[in-house]
Amino acid sequence: MRNAITIGLVVLGLNTMTAQRATRVGYLDTDYILSQIAPYNEMRARLLIQAESWSAEIDSLRMQLEREQRDLAARRVLLPLSIIEDKERSLNRLHQELMQLQQDRFGPSGDFITQEMTVVRPIQDLIFEIVQDIASTRRFDLILDKSSEVVMLYADPQFDISDLVLRELARNYEVRLTGDPGAVEERLSDQSEESRSAISNENQEERKKALERIESEREQRRKAYISKREEVLKARAAREKEIEAQKTQNKDSIK
Repeated sequence: MRNAITIGLVVLGLNTMTAQRATRVGYLDTDYILSQIAPYNEMRARLLIQAESWSAEIDSLRMQLEREQRDLAARRVLLPLSIIEDKERSLNRLHQELMQLQQDRFGPSGDFITQEMTVVRPIQDLIFEIVQDIASTRRFDLILDKSSEVVMLYADPQFDISDLVLRELARNYEVRLTGDPGAVEERLSDQSEESRSAISNENQEERKKALERIESEREQRRKAYISKREEVLKARAAREKEIEAQKTQNKDSIK
């Protein structure tokens, strides 16, 4: 469901880059933002209760189908061909009804997704509008969504604008948050002066050093991941070789 509610990759403010200004990159976490919005959470709670009812409806139909399949299997040898064919047609209709019900309730265009999107889509539109404003006023060249499928191996919290988005939702759009709106202001005020200045600092050399540090840490994580993966693959290959040798030995012993 995460992919159903994410706004994906948000690319904004792509201006022509010059040698005098480094690229500004920020990010937000849509899942976190949605978790802080009261109307969304209230809707999700109601929807999950409804989903349980839909699941029970589907399970009931599935059990009916399985019961009739078992009954036909047990009586098949005793029934004339015409009755068997009627039963099979009836089972096929029941199976199609089950498949259709599953699609209607939980499919890509089903009731669950449709009802969720009735609340999520307006919020997503507000988030997108706010992100546009932040990108413009703070001169970001690129803003990513941490909740999307884009892999972010490293994300410095000083470039996270999620709380800025929440503050704008509460202030300018009167969106009710789950907790005390002051908590968002407190989190923002708790950012160090160094973090705030890093966002607005135009010094290209300092930005270059920061990006180099981030890139170095990302490369270290990548190498560690590759090394660990190779160890796992080697262990798996050794295990498979051992199993194959055991199978060969068992075959030879049988002969």
